[in-house]
Amino acid sequence: MKKTLVLALSCAAVMLSAAVPASSTKSKAVVYKPERYAFAQKTDIFNGMNRYTFTVVQSKPMGTTAPRTQYWLAAPKFGFSALVNFFRMTVNGISYADLTPKDSDMTLWKEGTSAGCELKMNFDGAKFILRLYMREDSPVLWGSIRPAKDSVEDVETAEIQFAALVSMLAKNANKKNIWSKGYERMAITPARTLTQRQQAYVLTPADTSLVLQDKKYDGSAADKGEGPVMIILDHTGVAKADLYLRDEWTTTLRLKLKKDFKEFRFGLWQPTTRVSNADLAKKLKADKAQFTLR
Repeated sequence: MKKTLVLALSCAAVMLSAAVPASSTKSKAVVYKPERYAFAQKTDIFNGMNRYTFTVVQSKPMGTTAPRTQYWLAAPKFGFSALVNFFRMTVNGISYADLTPKDSDMTLWKEGTSAGCELKMNFDGAKFILRLYMREDSPVLWGSIRPAKDSVEDVETAEIQFAALVSMLAKNANKKNIWSKGYERMAITPARTLTQRQQAYVLTPADTSLVLQDKKYDGSAADKGEGPVMIILDHTGVAKADLYLRDEWTTTLRLKLKKDFKEFRFGLWQPTTRVSNADLAKKLKADKAQFTLR
């Protein structure tokens, strides 16, 4: 009876923590070698299941090198981490890296039990809002991009790129990083299984989610990496989606948006602890609603 009671209380505690409404906080970011940066601001977004830190930085000019803006998603050294610049956007030929962020560009956002932040982006008059947030019922970092109401320039081209370091950055026998020729990348979608190759895969509207994983570094043991990550997509407003599953340390998804798109929605997920390819597949079947856009 005592063991049953302890087990019941433990299960209740887990359920309670999973039901915590999402929250977000904004603060100055602490970065390595802060003297190199003119701007560094972060938003922590969290609930009872997961936590993400979204950071915007701009480097100072150094010699002939111009200032450069980057968007980071803090994480262990895999997944959508600062190592890979997880999100990039180019509008009318202007890169996000050339934007000049201000403190007022990032604001906290909350609606019901969901919370996160919104970032204003101004591509020389073509203005957009990037929203990142969490729901109460999901470990996923959800996001959307939409044109701002005060935008004054037409959109001729809009491109987005997501990049992930799947499972681990492997090392060779001499403990040197393996940047290429050492991986077995894969992607599982609801419609098909994609395997590693040099040329890009063109995604279809049936590919509504991408479980990015590695066959060799499958997360099944401590020396097998951290396991898969996931991108969830709403293809509405997407003109073309190319997935690059090359034998390289990063996996990249490149999206071209339609000129008249109203909103692009997505989700990014990575585990808080190591998970195997097989265990994630079971979780996705058991907890499908947690990984579903709504």
